[in-house]
Amino acid sequence: MPGQTIAQKIIARALGREAVEVGEYVTVSADYTVCQELFWPGHLRNLQRIGVERIPRPDKAVMVIDHSTSAAMGSHHYQTHRSLRDWCEAQGIENFFGPGSGLRHQVMMERGFARPGLLIFSDEGNIASLGAVGALNIPISTEVVVSLIEDQNWLSVPPSARITLTGAMPEGVGARDLIQTIIRDFGATDRLLGCCVEFTGPAIAGLSLDDRQTILASLFHSGAYTGVMPVDGVARAYVESRAAGRPWQIMEADPDASYVLEATYDLATLSPMVTRPPDLHGGVPVEKVSGRRIDQATIGSCSGNRLDDMRAAAAVLRGRQVARHVTLYITPGSREIYSAAAREGLLEIFSDAGATVLAPGCTTCWGYQGQLNDHEVLISTQQFNYQGRNGSRLAEVFLAGASAVAAAAVTGRIVDPRSLLKAPAGGAAP
Repeated sequence: MPGQTIAQKIIARALGREAVEVGEYVTVSADYTVCQELFWPGHLRNLQRIGVERIPRPDKAVMVIDHSTSAAMGSHHYQTHRSLRDWCEAQGIENFFGPGSGLRHQVMMERGFARPGLLIFSDEGNIASLGAVGALNIPISTEVVVSLIEDQNWLSVPPSARITLTGAMPEGVGARDLIQTIIRDFGATDRLLGCCVEFTGPAIAGLSLDDRQTILASLFHSGAYTGVMPVDGVARAYVESRAAGRPWQIMEADPDASYVLEATYDLATLSPMVTRPPDLHGGVPVEKVSGRRIDQATIGSCSGNRLDDMRAAAAVLRGRQVARHVTLYITPGSREIYSAAAREGLLEIFSDAGATVLAPGCTTCWGYQGQLNDHEVLISTQQFNYQGRNGSRLAEVFLAGASAVAAAAVTGRIVDPRSLLKAPAGGAAP
């Protein structure tokens, strides 16, 4: 059999085999199944219809309330919170994380569930961010309930693509600009459709773990199924500090592994990107939309809520004020990130600038908070920009990295964030 990719090796390990073939249908038991509360009412109805009283492996279930971070008046979410909490208690599921814990992407990382060589079933493709430490996320949508009931589910072994990263990012350019460039190049094609993307190359050593998660979290917009990064010293140190003695195994692709596509990106050639609505692949250099007036700015979501994002926003906001006509929301990705941002004084910078800091969770990304009126314009680090994502279908949503969003918030219009980073603290953009 030809050489194995990382995805093939992880799936083979979960099967107890030496190798698997691309396109092979296998029934496999994942190391963990992770779910969130928005889909829970439907899952519970299915469980009740089937007559499931006990799931076989409550220790492998991770349940997180991360989309509806508060039981607000006028919503049904408080009922969902209670229902999911009670079900987890009845099932003996100890890995339950309630409102404000953070996005399950971060919970899986910070609590050591994501470890090299592990196979994880989830309800969304953006949890590919776990690949930053060499875990493989397989998004199975509503079929997570099958994994809970049976402790197994089927999958088709995905083909793999390989993207090599070289060079170093210029000042004022971040991981979000790289992934928006990749989405621009592949999102409107089927060239990465259904693939696991393996990232490789010398530039990865210069990317923080936050950077790697950001890239992988948005990778599904390119058509890819999932993705992984190499487990280097940075990733290994992170895992060792959180694994608590639980097993893991670093997987590396064989030299003769086969890839359906190979591409290379020189990070030194990148510039700040903004994705124009309503197409996710509509990324352009920021100067193409510079000057566009905005009404709201949001920093958060699984593609822009980590500590590096908080620091990038603070570098722009320090000593400056949010424009009078703009509302700025900032959502740290987890309690751990929230606390770290507080210790570094970042929350004070945000508050002094006039931003509103929200509880850890999905919040503004799916429109739970930060709704837009007709014809309002939002710039955000969130995942989607389709019509109606954040309220009115007549509103517009532009996507960018944390620096560009913060720069737009203080100037009241889309600008190149490097213009503010070069200016003295409190200075205006040129």
